[in-house]
Amino acid sequence: MNQKIIVFEANEIPLRVFQHYQSIKPNSSISYLLNNSLALETLAKDVDESVLYPSQTWASFNTGSPYELHKIHWYNDPKCSDTPLYWKSLAESGFSVGLVNTLHSSPASSYANNDNYKFLIPDCFAVDSFTKPDYYQAFQQLNLKLTSSNSRVSTLKTPLQETLSTIPNLPKYGIRIKTIIDAARVVTQILLKKVNKERLRNVQFPLIADMFIHQLQKHEPDLAILFTNHVAANMHRYWYGLFPNDYQSKVYDQDWMNKYSHEIIESLDILDYYLHELIEISKRKDAILLIVSSMGQNANKKLTDGVQQLITHDFRLEDTKKLVDKLTLSNFKYKVEVGMVPQYSLEFSNPEESKKCFLEIQESMRNLENINLVVDLNANVITLTVTLDSNTDFYRIRDKSFDYSQLGFVKFKIEDHHSGCHCPEGSLIIFNSKTASAKSETINYLEYAPAILNYFGVKKPAYMLEPSFTI
Repeated sequence: MNQKIIVFEANEIPLRVFQHYQSIKPNSSISYLLNNSLALETLAKDVDESVLYPSQTWASFNTGSPYELHKIHWYNDPKCSDTPLYWKSLAESGFSVGLVNTLHSSPASSYANNDNYKFLIPDCFAVDSFTKPDYYQAFQQLNLKLTSSNSRVSTLKTPLQETLSTIPNLPKYGIRIKTIIDAARVVTQILLKKVNKERLRNVQFPLIADMFIHQLQKHEPDLAILFTNHVAANMHRYWYGLFPNDYQSKVYDQDWMNKYSHEIIESLDILDYYLHELIEISKRKDAILLIVSSMGQNANKKLTDGVQQLITHDFRLEDTKKLVDKLTLSNFKYKVEVGMVPQYSLEFSNPEESKKCFLEIQESMRNLENINLVVDLNANVITLTVTLDSNTDFYRIRDKSFDYSQLGFVKFKIEDHHSGCHCPEGSLIIFNSKTASAKSETINYLEYAPAILNYFGVKKPAYMLEPSFTI
């Protein structure tokens, strides 16, 4: 009988970051894992590095099919049944599965009637608040609202109704008193201006990790998957703080370093705490623990030299309809879906309507000034990638000028400038396996899904690679 598998999807963390953490904290759980596991570097080869993005790479990683085949570009793009996510194939083959926060798991209502899914809390870009069991729906409603409001910068403003609906369910969710106390401590420190407001991003992960562990121990599925983005969010903002020598010249001054250089380590400390628990569970239950990332981050060499030259504010699109109304001539009906800023997805009732809107937006793009816009169409979903030039006060569409608020944007201050950027190198750490082996320390990340299917004895589709490693 095969060992069961616990998968921890640690978004965008390359081996280098794990190894750096080990060097400064040799007694950590991360250090223990690296010393007692098969650690491989994964490479995302099917997506051009200039447009590398987690919505694409996780789709490739978990379907085992290249981007040109699965065609999933953004989070809410339609998923082709011809290239299923590997965990769907396992559930359809009779294996029990549990998922928390893994990308592309929405809409879960389309597949959750299969009894092999023991628990489901879809990703924070889900199109609805469906969960299994359904008592997690109050949390998911809050989670989706917070994702849409905490985009480029974090905010302490919380949706009152969703928060009040969630609080009575905390014990049932499996959320621990320690987690609640830790979250309250972070909020208090932010209010007292003792820590950076972006620490709020570290609060979400312990909540979902508690729920995952609670359901994992209750159901013990053949495959359980947990996803987190909290370390990646900090690496984007504060890579310079951890690796200043990656840059040819000084970008930030010492005041900035004093304020932000420890933020990535703080987020890794939280990751390390939960890794300890997952290590203990995997040893106690004789399960395999996988820590995986579909790609990584490294230094953004395009960062402007000198902190005084960097922008001090940015814009976030808060009212998508205002912008779309200015870009189009027709009165379109659509649903705005949650996305990762600066992406905003519009779901239409049919592909014909989305195509018409897409063409009208494309036409208006011929006459834009100080607006950076890319538009993608996938069946009935349009995704806008839009930013505003921060060095001006007016923006032009066709022959009309607008200020940022007329286009539906809000303005906010920033103190970080994405010193970390995406790179193809990710991680695969295999712990507590009796069968793990590899021919090389570096693998094509498209080998991951077929390796999982091989492990469970499920026939892999013809489009998948033959993996060079075993789990």
